[in-house]
Amino acid sequence: MDFDSLLAEVGDFGPFQITLFFIICLPATIPSAFSAFNQPFVVGQPDHRCRLPEGREDLSPINEFATLEQMTCQQYNATEVDLFWNSSIDFKNKTKYLKNLSLISCQQGWIYDNSVYIDTLVTEYDLVCDRKYLVDLTSMAFYIGSFIGNVLFGYIADKFGRRVSFFIILATLVIFGTMNSFASDIYSFTVLRFLTGLAFPALFQVPFIISMEFMGESGRIFTTIVLDIFFGTALVLLGVLAMSLRRWRQLIFFSNAPFVVLFVYYFIVPESPRWLLSVGRHAEAKIIIKRLAKFNGRNEVDVDDLMSRFARNCDLTVHSNMYNLFDLFRTPNLRKKTILITYIWFVNAVVYNCLTYNITNLPVNDFISFIINGAVELPAYFLVWPLLDAVGRRWSLAGSMILAGSACISTLFTNISHEHPLFIAIMAYVGKFGIAGSFAVIYLFSGELYPTVLRAIGMGMSSMVAGSGLILAPYIVRLGDYLRSLPLIIMGLLAISAGIASFFLPETMGKPIPQTLADAELFGKLHKFNCFK
Repeated sequence: MDFDSLLAEVGDFGPFQITLFFIICLPATIPSAFSAFNQPFVVGQPDHRCRLPEGREDLSPINEFATLEQMTCQQYNATEVDLFWNSSIDFKNKTKYLKNLSLISCQQGWIYDNSVYIDTLVTEYDLVCDRKYLVDLTSMAFYIGSFIGNVLFGYIADKFGRRVSFFIILATLVIFGTMNSFASDIYSFTVLRFLTGLAFPALFQVPFIISMEFMGESGRIFTTIVLDIFFGTALVLLGVLAMSLRRWRQLIFFSNAPFVVLFVYYFIVPESPRWLLSVGRHAEAKIIIKRLAKFNGRNEVDVDDLMSRFARNCDLTVHSNMYNLFDLFRTPNLRKKTILITYIWFVNAVVYNCLTYNITNLPVNDFISFIINGAVELPAYFLVWPLLDAVGRRWSLAGSMILAGSACISTLFTNISHEHPLFIAIMAYVGKFGIAGSFAVIYLFSGELYPTVLRAIGMGMSSMVAGSGLILAPYIVRLGDYLRSLPLIIMGLLAISAGIASFFLPETMGKPIPQTLADAELFGKLHKFNCFK
């Protein structure tokens, strides 16, 4: 008897699992979304120009002679302008003289338009022009922390338990996230942003793992999709909060500090019995399984007998310690699937995060754009839910990614983009709709493709590679400074390539999940690209 068989006896998707799922959805989604995606508002860059001495508006570059970059980052040399006013240059040569005036960097800082933001990290520390690279550095620091946190907390979750890992992650987020709101300079902010990043996406993933390990196969789709729906809703709430506050320190504080109340879950959230059994702590697992059976109304089940039968058999989770990361690459079919899953996951993560951060490149108010960006995820999840069992995982994944990519690439039509600037925004929202749907599928699909003995290792590895790609996200978005649609074009090409790659994966709908390495190697071995079944 394996653990799934044991779970089926006491209820693998009953009131206990549903209640636990909704209890841990809150810490998995709201603080994760708030801490990771408040960045666009924290570093919002309003319109700005050089701060000039009183009465010296003549030092501002003249529109017809200056680029946008020069208008916002430079001013005329006061000495040359004074010479101009005191000269006797004839009218015909004045235009030529003005055109050739020297431009220098802003000498007294900048004046910012505060009609959208009251203040941001950018306006407080003048992170514009030749200092704007520091903005991207703060985003990169967060995602480097995210990459390290994925490895660190994954190890803690496997070594010391899911429950212990969850509360360490929560403490990391609350402490360093809250401290971030009191940063005294850009450098301390960057360090604290790195430390806050350690908690993401681990704070989202560990509760997901806890929930999944309490459920049988029948609850997998429900868990995946509803968790994504909660995450999309959290993004909408974040947009509303940011629009209400419009101050970066307050936004960071309220994105982190209130979640200290979630430590009350210490007395509610149980340890995963699947993990307890995998490390030989059978007595503790038995107590939790008895609670589970009672809550699910399975009082007639003899848990002691089930545990005895389980102990007499070799559970796959025990043997998982025999395998390592390299086993994913030893055989050709499993190696192919591992590379494809990892690439698709990488593209999903990069495109999803870039589209979320790209609101500053759209011709729509940042707050409204972010709220729409989060809201379009909700119908995507509701659409994907029935499609997973109607057309299968592979077509749901490929279709979602190709839709996202096609929408983003359509901004190549420069005439439409110039004549109808909202076209870029609409296509970006359609792209977010598609990539959100594909993100919901990849979690489920990869879990069904990796064998049981390597599932945690495989999904962890794919997630880490995807996390490393997020370091590129702020730099892709920054390309919008040169061409507004350029980030979307890059994201579109990536999404379409990953959508095509999805067709090389075998369908898992209605098929037994591979348990061993041998099962995984045989699964889909005869699959062809043009296989529609």
